[in-house]
Amino acid sequence: MNQKLWRLSIVVLAVSRRNWALNSPKGRAVSLLFENDADWEHFADRSSGLLFHEPATKIEAAEVCREHNESLFEFEKMKDIDSQLVYQQYLGNLDEEVWVSSNGEACSTFIAAPTMSFGDPIGQFPLSQNVTCIDRDNATALPFLCTNSAPHTSKVDTDFTSSPRIDIVSENTIFTGTRDHLSFRFMGIPFAQPPVGKLRLRMPTPWKGATVDATTPKSGCLQYGHFVDGNARELNPWGFSEDCLYLNVFTPYIPSTATTPTTLKPVLVWIHGGGNFCGLGSDPTFDGGPFVSRTDTVIVTFNYRLNIFGFLSLGDDVIAGNYALADKIAALQWVHDNIAAFGGDPENVTVFGQSAGGWSVVDLLRSPPAKGLFNRAIVMSGGVVTGYASQEVAAAMYEPLVSPLCNSTGNERLECLQALPAEQLLDLARGVFSWSSVQDGEYVLDSAIQQIEQGVEINKVPVLMGWMADEFQSVLDMISPDENDFGKTLTKVFGPDLARKVSDSGLWKISEELTPYNATINVYSDIIFLCPAAEIIKAATNSNAFSALYAYAMKRAYPQPYLNLHGLCSFPVGHPEEPHYACHSGDLYPVFGTYHLLEQPARVLEDIHFTALVQDMWASFARTGIPNPDKSYLQVRGRAYESTLRVLEGENGWSWPEAGAGGVASLDYPGLAVEAQLPEQENGRCAFLLQEGAETVLQSMTRVLGKPDQ
Repeated sequence: MNQKLWRLSIVVLAVSRRNWALNSPKGRAVSLLFENDADWEHFADRSSGLLFHEPATKIEAAEVCREHNESLFEFEKMKDIDSQLVYQQYLGNLDEEVWVSSNGEACSTFIAAPTMSFGDPIGQFPLSQNVTCIDRDNATALPFLCTNSAPHTSKVDTDFTSSPRIDIVSENTIFTGTRDHLSFRFMGIPFAQPPVGKLRLRMPTPWKGATVDATTPKSGCLQYGHFVDGNARELNPWGFSEDCLYLNVFTPYIPSTATTPTTLKPVLVWIHGGGNFCGLGSDPTFDGGPFVSRTDTVIVTFNYRLNIFGFLSLGDDVIAGNYALADKIAALQWVHDNIAAFGGDPENVTVFGQSAGGWSVVDLLRSPPAKGLFNRAIVMSGGVVTGYASQEVAAAMYEPLVSPLCNSTGNERLECLQALPAEQLLDLARGVFSWSSVQDGEYVLDSAIQQIEQGVEINKVPVLMGWMADEFQSVLDMISPDENDFGKTLTKVFGPDLARKVSDSGLWKISEELTPYNATINVYSDIIFLCPAAEIIKAATNSNAFSALYAYAMKRAYPQPYLNLHGLCSFPVGHPEEPHYACHSGDLYPVFGTYHLLEQPARVLEDIHFTALVQDMWASFARTGIPNPDKSYLQVRGRAYESTLRVLEGENGWSWPEAGAGGVASLDYPGLAVEAQLPEQENGRCAFLLQEGAETVLQSMTRVLGKPDQ
C-alpha cells in the first residue's frame, strides 16, 4: 500500500487559545475526529479517525497506527472527516499536510481547497473534491491520520472488554480508558473514598491510588424510585451500592507531553436529576459521546449520595447534612485537579444539570466552598426549592425516621447509624421525597431567593436558565386527560386545602383550551418549576448577582420512553401536527443526543436539526458564556453545522436576549422566537403560588411521587 499525504490550503480565521503541555504515557497528542451532524440513526455509517498531532515520518506514522491496532486512514474516505481537518486548522492544531494512505496510483499534484468566504453557503465547499494525494519524501515529518475501528456504542449494556485501551497519567495515577466510534471514554473513576463504614454520613474524602481501570461504569448510589428496576427499563445494568462516588469522562482529545501546543477543550460537568432520591450519572441518557463529538468539548458525569445517605440532617454538628452537596463539590475539585490530562480546560468549566440536578446547580451558585471551581452554569428545569430548611426544621422532619433504631444523640447516634446495614438505613427513608440541602452556615447560607436578592456569597458567573413548556405532565399519572372537574383534579394532586385556595383565586379560568387536566398541569408546573425559576431570574436581575443571565422556554421535546404519560409527550413518527406536550425531561435527548441507545427514531427531520441547534447553543455558552453560536465558527465546522447556521441567519437573523431585558428565548426548530415576559408574571399566578411557600411545594411533591410504583 502506498502511503500518501493529504494537503489543505485553506484560509481560516485566527482563534485565541491557551496552550498547555500535558501528560500522556506514550507522549503523543491525539484527537478523535467524527463528522457529527446529529443524525443518530446513521452514526455508525460514517468513518471516524485518529489525528496524531506530533509530526512523524511515513514509517513512524504507520508504526504508531499499528501500535493502536489501526492503519493509516484511507484517502478515499476523506470525505467523511475532511471538515474536521479544516476545523483543526482553524484551532491552530494543524498546518497543511497529514500522512494518510491510498490504494490508488501515486499522485504528484494537489488541488488546493478554496479560500472560505463566510457569506457563502457551506454546501458549496465539498472539501474532499479539492484535495489529492501527492508524493512526499519518506523522511518528511508530518502529523498523521489513523483509522478508528472501535465500534459505535449503540446499546446500554455495551461490553467494552475487547475495546481499545488508552492510558493517561494525572496526579501520579494511571487511568486506563477506552474509545468507541465517537469519543475517548473513561468510566468509573473514583473521585472520593467509598462513603461506607466510618465514612458514612461524613463529608467526602479524596481518593488516591496508583491505577484506575476506567473501562466500565460503576454502581449507582443506593436509592428507591424508577431507577431501582433499571435493568427492566434498560437504564442501569451496573447495579447500586453505597460505594458509588464515581465519575465518567468523555473527551474528543488526549493531550501529550510534547512541546507542540494544542488547545484544551471547554468542560461541561453534568449533575443528574431524580428528586434527590434516585438517579445516576451513568444513566445512558447522559452518555457524553454524541455531545463531545459534535461540540469539541469534554463531558463529565458523576454520582452523588442520595436520600438519607446524602441529605440526612439531625440538627447538630455531628450529622449536619449537605453530604450530597459536598460530593458535588468534591467532583468539581477532581475536575479542577485532573481534567487537563483528559483534554479539558480547568479554567473553563460549566456546571449543568436538570430537575434535581438543576436545583443542585442553584446550590453551587451560592455555596462558598464551590467558589472558583466552575466558570458558567446551566439550570435546566430547576429551582423548585426556593426556601431551604434550617437544621432544626430538618431534624424535626428526619429524627422520627432514625429514632426507632438509633435514639441517642451526637457521636453515639452517628456510630449507631454507621453500624446499620446499608439496606436497613435505606428502608428508613423509603416514602420520603422531600430531601434537600439545609442551611448550615457553611455550604448553604440562606434561602436561594434571599441570597440571590442580596447578592451575598454568590459565585458570579454567566447563567443560562430555562424550562419546558409543559413541565409536569409527564409525572401526573394520578389524573386523567378526560377529567372534567378542576376541583377534583386539584384535590388529587395537592390535597383539599391548596385545591380550595387555587379554585377560589380565580386565576385559572377553565376553557376549551385550558381544560381541568391542562390547568392542573399548569398549576403544578408553575409551583414546582416555572415560578421559582422566574423568581430567581428576577432576583438576580435586580441584584446583578450573575455576570450574565439568559432564560429560555423549550417548546420542542423528545420524551424518554418511560416518561411519556398517556403517550402525550410526543407525536407519532411523521405527524408533528398531532396534539402533544413539551414535558419534563423532554430536553435530555436534544441536549445529549443519545436517542440511539434506547432505539428512538427521528420522528421528523426537525428532531435532528433541533438536537444540533441545542447542542451548538449549549456548547457556545460553555465556550464563551454566550449561547449565541458564532456564525464564522459554524462556517468553519462545515456541512454538519449548516442547519444551525441557517436557522440563526433566518430572514432577519436571531440572537438570544439577555434575561435582564425581560426577554426569554423560545426554542424550537425552525421557529426560534423571543417572548417578552417571564412566565405567569402579568396574570398574578406566580405571586399567588409562591405565597404558599416551600412547605406546600414539598408536600405536593410527596403526594405526586409517593406512590407504590415509584
